[in-house]
Formats: sequence, structure tokens, C-alpha cells
Amino acid sequence: MLYTYLALCKRELDTSKDAGSGLSKASWAKIREEYNAKFNITREPKYFSNVWFYQKAKYNAWTWLLSRTGNGFNAETRMFHLPPEEWDALIKINENVNTFRKCGLLHEDLMEVIFANRVATEHV
Repeated sequence: MLYTYLALCKRELDTSKDAGSGLSKASWAKIREEYNAKFNITREPKYFSNVWFYQKAKYNAWTWLLSRTGNGFNAETRMFHLPPEEWDALIKINENVNTFRKCGLLHEDLMEVIFANRVATEHV
């Protein structure tokens, strides 16, 4: 479900005239319609907004962690391998990185395309 959501967002960003600052209301309506139809569910606009901001926070935590760990990142597994005390110190600074103790960033390629260089004040 997450992959579908991200793929729909990417498609809209790729085809939207206002892609530099986020998605338009029309793009969000298309995403909502297609997502709901594909999974035969009814999700309201707030759901999509929440997913957007949650995934953006995860992406930002991921990039923050990448910039601070250096040799602790394994490029093959796409995971961080750090001693427990280093994890504890990093989590005290940014609690959002805790999710990456046991796994990498799901759909990293799509997340980067969607969230890299996005304006921090965008609204869904």
C-alpha cells in the first residue's frame, strides 16, 4: 500500500506544474481517487496528509542519520550498524532515527525523489 501511495505521489509530482513546492489539490484528489479504487477502500484527505508528513519525517530522519554516521552505514544492506551507545546518543538528539536501528528506509528511491529538495513549509 505504501509503495502505491508513493508511486502515485511521484507520478503527480512528475506531471504537475507546481512540483517544486508540493502537490496541488487536484493532484491530491487524483491520488486519493486512484488509491481508494485500487484497494477498494475509502480514505479521507486527512489520511493522505498524515501519510505524507509521516513519510517525510522518516525521510528527513534518514538523511540526518546518513549525514552523522559515516562508517556506520552499510551501502549493500542499506542499514546502519552502530554500537548501542552510539544509537542511544543519536536517538537522544533525534528520536525519529530509532526506527532505523533494525531496518533501512522502505522505498528509499521513491522517498528521495519525492522528498529531496522539498520546501519545508509545504501544505497538503
